[in-house]
Parts: sequence; structure tokens; C-alpha cells
Amino acid sequence: MDEFIEMSEDEWFDTYKPIKNNIDMNASFDGHMFETYGDDYEFVKAQDENRIWMYGDGDDGGTYIWNGWHIVNRIGYFITEVPCPADTTIQVKIGSYWYCCEGCGTETEDDGQLINDRYGEFDKCPDCCTLEELQELEKE
Repeated sequence: MDEFIEMSEDEWFDTYKPIKNNIDMNASFDGHMFETYGDDYEFVKAQDENRIWMYGDGDDGGTYIWNGWHIVNRIGYFITEVPCPADTTIQVKIGSYWYCCEGCGTETEDDGQLINDRYGEFDKCPDCCTLEELQELEKE
């Protein structure tokens, strides 16, 4: 079974040292991300898999970097100077899911989509729900 490691974006950049994209001078992540198509894609495919990292959407609505070559939910790729150790899965949280209230326009970081799951049917945050809507939720 693989060892599972979570780390911050700064830890990951300092440890694995992603290379700059020399194909697209306007690449995301301060020039480090490679696209999922064209010359960027061909360059990524030609690299050792232990130096390839995928940036993508997680099941919780957040965005992450994971080691290895993956296709599903991908947004882009990184290539690192330092390879990922064998039998290791590394996850780097980049961004969280944000819940946007249609009532007041407030955006709230919603890790795990707890607010969305509870109040999403009303498209409102708890502060904007009416008493009747809150009572309806209590019946569930």
C-alpha cells in the first residue's frame, strides 16, 4: 500500500521544484503549469512519470496537485526536478470549494461542501434563509 502524504503548496514547490514551462511563456502558476493539449501535452508525456504531477479538481470541490499521470478532472500538469518517491501518493491542496449565496452575494470557503449540502437547495447562506426555510431544513 502506498504511503499517503499531504503537504502545502509551498512545501511542495520547495521539495519537488517544478520546472518552468518553456513552451508557453504565459503559463499559469507563475509559469510552471503545462496545458493538457498541444505541445505542452506532448512534452509532459515524454517525461518520466515520477516527475509528472497533475493539477485537477477534487471530489470535494477543491483543487489539488497529485503525483503521477492522470486524466480525469485534470486542469494541467507540472514537471518537477525532484522525482516523487516510489510507492508514495502525495496530495497538495491548492484551493477550496467556495459557496456563493444568491441572496447576499457573499462567498464563503466551504471545505467539504457542508454549507452547499445544507443550504444549496435555497441558493442562500444561513443568514439569508427565511425562518420557514430554516424550519423546513430542521424537518429533514
